[in-house]
Amino acid sequence: TIMKTSKKFVLMLLSCIWGLPLQAQESSLPAGFTTGENVWIVRAGLSFNNVSGDGVLDTKANWAATNGAGEFENTLGGTISFGLYCPLGSGPFYFGANAGAGIRGYKTSAKWQKGIYSLTSQETTLTAFNFHISPSNLGYIAKINEKTALDFHVGLFFTCDFAGSLEIEDEYPDKSTKSESVIIKDIEDYEKHDVGVVGGIGLWMNHWNIELNYQKGLATIDKGGKNLYSNRLLLTLGYAF
Repeated sequence: TIMKTSKKFVLMLLSCIWGLPLQAQESSLPAGFTTGENVWIVRAGLSFNNVSGDGVLDTKANWAATNGAGEFENTLGGTISFGLYCPLGSGPFYFGANAGAGIRGYKTSAKWQKGIYSLTSQETTLTAFNFHISPSNLGYIAKINEKTALDFHVGLFFTCDFAGSLEIEDEYPDKSTKSESVIIKDIEDYEKHDVGVVGGIGLWMNHWNIELNYQKGLATIDKGGKNLYSNRLLLTLGYAF
């Protein structure tokens, strides 16, 4: 399951972080950080996904108008990418770019005591698999010593969903239930493209990197008029070669 996989990854990530200081004693930062040569980086990790915007408030208001209440919740996903570090001259600034695949989405959980929908509860979960590219990142490498450094960066990203679904689970007053699954391309007014800004901080210890990034989508996922913007918090482990 996703939860078991995520737990295994977190344990692996922690074990790698624990071992980084030992590895740092035997190695150093990628040579490109000093020589000005390009550095290639591969990363993989977890994503924590949700949405924000006026559409969240509008949905909650609709629930309240029908004697219901609910929340928008995070969903767990993943990300993998292949990137390039290209130094700008001999200084600490660099230009970066990366491309890969990931998951975005959100979850809602609502309950009714007595409403026009005759529902007891409803859960919806959107899971969208996408290709992503960040073609223009600007970063700064702050060396702590020859084996460790902090990495600060900001940039733009573009994504395009290629698969996924919206899962709907309804429960009625007589305890009966109904499940429905709608694939991405059949969701009415769904916008599969997104563009936004990304920023984060990373820690380098020799050729290993642990990084925390935040992505803020600027294109609403609902072309029907609701302002719902995707947000993702990314925790990744990377290696430079």
